This record gives sequence, C-alpha cells and structure tokens, in this order.
Amino acid sequence: MPENVTNIASQVANVFGGEQQLNTMTADAKRMLADAQAGRWAVDEETGSHLRRAVSHMQDQLTDVSRRIYLLKQAPKFGNDEYAKMASTHFLHAMNGDDRSLVQVFEAAREMLTTLNQAIEIAISKYDSADEAASQALGKFKDQGAR
Repeated sequence: MPENVTNIASQVANVFGGEQQLNTMTADAKRMLADAQAGRWAVDEETGSHLRRAVSHMQDQLTDVSRRIYLLKQAPKFGNDEYAKMASTHFLHAMNGDDRSLVQVFEAAREMLTTLNQAIEIAISKYDSADEAASQALGKFKDQGAR
C-alpha cells in the first residue's frame, strides 16, 4: 500500500487513538454488547443518554465523511490504456484492499460505533427491567407491612 494511503488510514484510525486502540475499542464494544445481552451490564437512562449522545456525535462525524468514502470503493477512471487500468486497479486495492486500508478502517470504526450503540440501548433496557423487578419485589414487602 502506498505510504500516503497508509498515512490517511492511520489518520482515520488516530481519531480513535490509533489502529490498535480502534481494534481494542471494537473488541470492547462487542464484549459490552454480549454482556448487555446476557444481563451482566446495565445502565440507567441518564447515564445511557450521555453515552448515546457521545456515540451519536461520533457517528454524525463519520456520516459526514461517508458521503465521500463511496468514491474510494470505485476504481478511478484514469484512462483506457493498459497502464491506466493497472494504476486504477492498484489505487482501488490501496483504498479498499485489506484491513489497514482507508475504507476498511473507516468501516471498522462505523461498525464499532453501531455495536456500541446497540450495547447501550440493551443496557438501558436491562436496567429498566431490573429496576421494575426490584420495585415489584419491594412493593410486596410494603403491601405486607400495611396489613
């Protein structure tokens, strides 16, 4: 991959603290989703709304970029001669050819944020369910004390 393309991909990853940090965040988001689904992680509505807002802000920023990313998924039209076709294929591979390419780093960041958002939504619902169950259980004691 050409050095300037690697630098661009690194810059996108650096928004999240670097490529390794993005990979760690992706793994953490998946773990949080699994924990929320299993009922091992819950968050109250107020905290969840702050988390939701932060994730939403990051997703909005990526949406602004995504309007141009689709261009990097297409081979540029450099011309019809053999060299132009070869250069076009090389450019396309550099932009979207492996997990360190700009498009793939971008998609990994979007996927991580989507997973994180799902985890937050489930964690809020688990908290609400747990809160409701606790209120019902405590309500039984209250009702028994009134007798």
